[in-house]
Formats: sequence, structure tokens, C-alpha cells
Amino acid sequence: MIEKALLLVGSPKVEQSTSASLGNYLISKLEESGTTSEKLFIHRVVNREEKVKNLLNEIEAMDLMILTFPLYVDSLPAPVIKAMELIKDNKTFLNSKKPQNFIAISNNGFPEASQNDTALKICRIFSKECGFIWKGGIAVGGGGAINGVPLLEKPGMFRNFIRGLDLVAQALKDDKEIPQEAHDFMSKKLIPDSLYRFVGNYSWKSQAKRYGVKQKIKQKLY
Repeated sequence: MIEKALLLVGSPKVEQSTSASLGNYLISKLEESGTTSEKLFIHRVVNREEKVKNLLNEIEAMDLMILTFPLYVDSLPAPVIKAMELIKDNKTFLNSKKPQNFIAISNNGFPEASQNDTALKICRIFSKECGFIWKGGIAVGGGGAINGVPLLEKPGMFRNFIRGLDLVAQALKDDKEIPQEAHDFMSKKLIPDSLYRFVGNYSWKSQAKRYGVKQKIKQKLY
């Protein structure tokens, strides 16, 4: 049984983020089996000494760490990287002797969940360097569609995310790695590629019009 879970949200949008929505749902499923949890927003932690100490204390007490974050240029947001460095540098001073599990959930605004692959490999290496037990990484495409909305508010639209996270929760409860079936559900596209491109192009044109640069949208730097 997972007694204590720590959710680290790596999005600058904090509570109103896709990262928080995904993490909150997973934590809620674990809590159904008696797991207690703590949630920290990395952007509010890494630059304040007293909050860094609290972060390290929470890591020492946890059985499971869940890191959820948005993809930034094929990698992780800078504050998340800083937090990982702080954890790695201080891990040798922590006194926890119990097994500590770690998973990561990376989301991006592109249709393809595979865009997250490099970032999740970074998380796997971080887990190994810190001596955590890597239970797997989840890749989510089209994360902008969630945009901070609790998954259960739109159970039809987010049904594959819900199914996938249910499987993740059950695997963690059983002390197993994230199963392939969970990856398959989480990586399903919310909309067809053609519709994504149409909506994306419309959005760019609308923003260009709003800011008075519609005639310049096709200009090139060189």
C-alpha cells in the first residue's frame, strides 16, 4: 500500500493547469485506498529557501512521488529542472530508508503524445540518479484541451485519460510498473490531425488580427 504520495505540479499555471488536472485525478484514485497526499507547485517552491526545505522534508516522508509537467522545447520547464537538481544534490542527506517510487506525467499541446518521449527519458535518468524506483512515465498529447478542467467535469471528452489514469492508479496500488494499456489510453488523440491543424491555424489568424499583424503573419525573419 502507498501510505504517502507527493504530487509535484510543474506548470506555471499552477492550479489552473493541465498538469494539475491530471495529477489531481490520479491522487484522488489513490486516496480511495487510504493513501494520504501532499501537493506542491514547483514554481512557488524552488526560489524560496524555507519552501525548498519543506520540499525535501516531503520527499523524505513519501512512498510515491508524482511529477506532472508541460513539455517545454522537448524538455522540462526550467523551475522543474532546478527542483530536480536540488533533490539530486540533497538526496544523500535524506534519511529515508524505505523504497520510494517515482512516476512522471508529461503533457504537450501537439496531437502526438510521442513528443514527450525525450522529457520522460530525462525523468527516468533523474529517478535512477536519486535512487527512486521508476514506475514509468505517461505521455499526453493535446493537453491544452484540458486546460485546468477537472477530468470528471467532461467524462466523455476525457474518457481515455480517465481510463488510463485508473489503470496507473491500480498498478501503483499493486506495486507494479505502469502497464502498456494505460499508455495506450493516455496517448489516444482527442481530435484528428486535420481538425487540430484547422483549429491551430484559425487560432493563429485570430490572434494576429487581434494584435493588428494579420498582414504580417507570413513574414520570415530572413
